[in-house]
Amino acid sequence: MPAKFRHAFKLREFVYPSNLLTIARLLMLPAALRSMRQPGDRWRALGALGIAMLTDALDGPMARWRHEVSPLGKVLDPIADKIMIDATALMLARTRGFPRWVVGGLVARDLAIVLGSVLVYRRRAEISVAHPSGKATTAALTIATLLYIIDGPRLGRLALYAALVPFTISLAIYIRQFWRVMRAGHEAEDHGSSRRP
Repeated sequence: MPAKFRHAFKLREFVYPSNLLTIARLLMLPAALRSMRQPGDRWRALGALGIAMLTDALDGPMARWRHEVSPLGKVLDPIADKIMIDATALMLARTRGFPRWVVGGLVARDLAIVLGSVLVYRRRAEISVAHPSGKATTAALTIATLLYIIDGPRLGRLALYAALVPFTISLAIYIRQFWRVMRAGHEAEDHGSSRRP
């Protein structure tokens, strides 16, 4: 791991209650996925996933209330969201008729966002905060996946199509932000090189 990334986080950030909630969300995910594979365990899956997703609503406000907004939390929370949504969508595609083309779009978008964020950090040593449209996408997809667990496409399809609206908006915003940062970096490099003797 490059030194820039290695020194971005402090060890004490791992025991902040807000970050422990985010870690707990990831640890609850395997149990939810196992339950989704069993036709008779959908309510157990719904409960496990619902509790896991509830931590997403609590960790941010808790971090702000305790004045513990940290670089680790800024990275860990959106990554946990992406892993949770993508893994759930993949399992639902296998068990509850969740559209596979949506799964492919989700995974491609999230990989692009993560890789883009790494490039931005390498260029500016700055951890970007999730855009509100990204949070809206997570909330909308959460509702859609919960409805798919309950009754498959009959309940979930309409909510899923509605979730594609903030999904598309957030993708466009992230692409624009990434383009601006990279263009600004290139302009700064060109300006610096032109001033060299």
